[in-house]
Formats: sequence, C-alpha cells, structure tokens
Amino acid sequence: MRRSILALGFILAACASPPIAQTSSTLLSADAATSLAVGERLTELTSSQEASEGMDPAVTMTLRHGDGRALTFREANHTPNDIMAQAAGGPLAQIMGLQQGDEVTTLYYSADGESTQRPGAPFFCGPQGPAAIGRYEGADGTIQIVGLREAIQFETRPDGQMEAIPYSPDHVCARLRFRRG
Repeated sequence: MRRSILALGFILAACASPPIAQTSSTLLSADAATSLAVGERLTELTSSQEASEGMDPAVTMTLRHGDGRALTFREANHTPNDIMAQAAGGPLAQIMGLQQGDEVTTLYYSADGESTQRPGAPFFCGPQGPAAIGRYEGADGTIQIVGLREAIQFETRPDGQMEAIPYSPDHVCARLRFRRG
C-alpha cells in the first residue's frame, strides 16, 4: 500500500513539475592554449526549467571533462546587476576582450558550492574552480569561455547610477576557445 501511494506521489509530482529541456553539445578545443588547459573536448549540457509567470527560466550548464570531472553553473539572469553585466558591450564583454560593442554575453555563477573546494575536482581555474564564467558564441560558431575568480561588482556613482567596478585582469583565471564538434 505504501509503495502504491509513494509511486502515485512521484507520478503526480512529475505531472505538476514544469518540463526540463536539455541539450548536449561537444565542444572541441579551438586553439593550443585551450587544449593544454582542458584537453581536446568537453561536453556541454544545458538544461532549462520553466519558471512561474513573469519569472526567467532557471538555466543550468554543466561542462564535463573527458575524465568525468564536471563543473556546474547557473545562468545569472535574475538581478539587475547580472543583466547590466551581460549587456551588449557591457562589463563582461569588456572582460572577455570583445571589441565591437554589440556582442551579447552570458554570465553563469558556479553552482558547485562546496564541491569546488575539493582539490582536483575542477579542471580549470585551479583547485577551487571558477566562481563565475562568461560565455559568448560568435557568428562563426566559435565559443569563448572566460573563467572569473570572483563575481563582477557594482557600485553607485555620485549621480545615483550603477556602474561596474573595474575588473582586474588578475581575476581572469581562464580564456578558453572552442568550436562545436
């Protein structure tokens, strides 16, 4: 009887939960520096779960190394500072070295929490892994990923406007280039 009730509960929960869309891509290293840092290929798994009306979806991206290690990130699409950081030509685009001013980037924060503190678990940005990453996919299909040691910070200017605090190049821990495989 208990098993039947438990099974019914799982079925009802699955019906009530919004669907999760998941995609998988193989990323091939596009230059020698990327190949040296992370190997010849990574698997990028992206899932998106619909949110309630008026809310942004919850987007999760996992980068999986060939040896099984994985880093998981959540898209930073929920606060005004996150939106400002990702604006075309904004702070993240500048950190990534994108020069045209119309490139739209995507910011992700580490979702691994404590697991990034385990030595050897992350496969780029040292044993602690990146605190955040920036991702940009160019018109030619090249994907750039930049590892950040800390989040982009903002401050209020004397005129009341928000402005990104200059980001030190020392806080960029990886610059990776890929193409889809």
